[in-house]
Amino acid sequence: MKKTVALVAALAASALFAGGRFTLFSPDGRLAVAFETGAEGMSWSMSRDGKDLVAPSRLGLEFIHNGLKIRSPELAEMKVERSRRQSADTTWETKLYRRGKVRDRYNEMEIDLVEVEARAPKIGLGQTEVVKVPRRLTMVFRAYDEGVAFRYVVPEQEAFEGFEIREELTEWRFPADAEAWTTTYAKEANGQEGTFERRRLADIPSDVFVGMPVVVELDGASVALCEAALVNWAGLYYRSAKADGAAVLSASLAKLPPTAAATAGSAVIAATPAKSPWRVAVVGDDGLDLVRRNDIIVNLNPPPDPSIDFGFVKAGASSWDWWVESNNSLSTELTLKLVDFAAEMGWPYHTIDGGWYGFSRRPNHGPNVELSPRRDFDLKRIVRHAESKGVGIWVWIHWMEIEDTGIEETFARLEKWGVKGVKTDFLERQDQWIVNWYEKVCRAAAKHRIMVNFHGAFKPTGTERTWPNNLTREGILGNEFNIFHSKITPAHCATLPFTRFLLGPGDFTPGCFANVYSKDFVPQVKKGHRYGDETDRCEHWAEEMGTRAHSIAQCVAFDSYLMTLCDWPERYRGAPGVDALRRLPAAWKSTEPVSGRCGEHYAVLREAHDGRFYFAATTVAARSVELDLGFLGDGEWKVRVFADDPERTPADAKALKVVERSVTKADGRMEFALCDEGGAVAVFERK
Repeated sequence: MKKTVALVAALAASALFAGGRFTLFSPDGRLAVAFETGAEGMSWSMSRDGKDLVAPSRLGLEFIHNGLKIRSPELAEMKVERSRRQSADTTWETKLYRRGKVRDRYNEMEIDLVEVEARAPKIGLGQTEVVKVPRRLTMVFRAYDEGVAFRYVVPEQEAFEGFEIREELTEWRFPADAEAWTTTYAKEANGQEGTFERRRLADIPSDVFVGMPVVVELDGASVALCEAALVNWAGLYYRSAKADGAAVLSASLAKLPPTAAATAGSAVIAATPAKSPWRVAVVGDDGLDLVRRNDIIVNLNPPPDPSIDFGFVKAGASSWDWWVESNNSLSTELTLKLVDFAAEMGWPYHTIDGGWYGFSRRPNHGPNVELSPRRDFDLKRIVRHAESKGVGIWVWIHWMEIEDTGIEETFARLEKWGVKGVKTDFLERQDQWIVNWYEKVCRAAAKHRIMVNFHGAFKPTGTERTWPNNLTREGILGNEFNIFHSKITPAHCATLPFTRFLLGPGDFTPGCFANVYSKDFVPQVKKGHRYGDETDRCEHWAEEMGTRAHSIAQCVAFDSYLMTLCDWPERYRGAPGVDALRRLPAAWKSTEPVSGRCGEHYAVLREAHDGRFYFAATTVAARSVELDLGFLGDGEWKVRVFADDPERTPADAKALKVVERSVTKADGRMEFALCDEGGAVAVFERK
């Protein structure tokens, strides 16, 4: 008779230890995360300074056995077999992040659980016999001063070698009236490009997918929910509900496409030992404090494999043809012109978008094509010319082309052609298969010394620490959508530092110099432009909402280690403000938020690795922002300010005031007057 193993699901537990409660404190003692077991199962909770932030909330996994969900009451109870604690306090350095040194300090607690008695679901006549062997599970908790994290670990064990998960049963319980900044999606498969809106958690419909992060605003604290170290697992969404007087978020794992290997509705197929991603709650006094504290996400990811040489990876800005090519056919000559402009601006890269190898593989765009340059597009000449100018070439490839060509073969070709980076697009999923595909791509790209930019992608989870060649990704409602609709408002941009950019870099593609106020904005496609039509010579170019200073400030304030600048040479060259973008850094030695509030304004001070300091501020409504000059070293510094002009900018969003002067830290502070939908940038260089 065939023997199989019934897997435990909701993991009810009865502890051997008194009370069945285990508490872990952060190094500074302010945050506490508690794990509790009892007749009702496992739960976790979180408090700060003795005040509850997350009420006791369910924990568990729902496994699949022979296509059947295994639920109570056919579950064996579990007991706490042992617990272990440890602490760590280390520092690591990088030139591919928002700061050069990152402190990784936490307390950790591991709790091993084992079944009290192995019981099995009822199996009908003629079905398989169940082997009754106790199952084991480990819960791992970490407490940082900046937040808490936990994960499920299915250790190697006699009971089973592999398993299949339908759903995760984790919950997050908040007060019934809790409000949060959230983004939602109507369906699971999407590119995670949405706006963030403030709403009551309990008012979010239960049938929508809630994306990351969820930034919950509580009395005296803000909590950002996200995940870290998404590897060989399904990506996580949330579902919202109201139950027992609480606003409840529950886990919703992205499901695998139906295949012979996966049961319908399956989310994870894995072998033991296996680890889930970390479930993370970043905690701060308010939204601005969260921005200071989001190192926890990269810290929860392992460092790079020391056997892989990532010395080829370099952060930097890039020129780009898509914003331009939306009105012109992509050509060799256009590309050479854009390469020359990148060199002129001191940008190390140029990105060639879709069309260089023929039609992209998208619905209604015909059959797949060979991954090689079009006959009339001289990639070899372009790469050779770019190398002579000190510029590296990135190319766009639909992800299906990479898969059909073969991941290894694709990157071998690109290395042979001299390409430095790949922008791969239209992934629009976060199931386990595609999550593993990301890692395969990063590994093959690293082997062939190529960098990666994922588009149509799911949100970052800190894996760019493990794979430094993954410089950025999309998963953000970015500037390109100014061509299609009116959602990229200054208010939307003012939410991003406090929401999407908490998670990691985003390829927003800022820097448009066709600046208009939102009341005057019209999407390009509504002006007669036929997107995708190479014969279209429409003279109505894409615009951006906000002032010129607002646009420049985003290029400094937003994180993307490949900073793709959207506009074209004829609009940049000689324009007021373009000098702020010369030699633009894309990764930073230090980052210190100055002021801000989600959806209203943001100001930040950043130090480049070459010793320059950049201050950037954006706003929705007119305001004054001050900068304390105490960060300056001794002696005189030259500062160039690119800011709204209070006299001219209200009537002309492109108007900009450029001032250059000397300052010292003894001057105390500088004040910047921002207009409606405005901004400012100041660049400090030691004299």
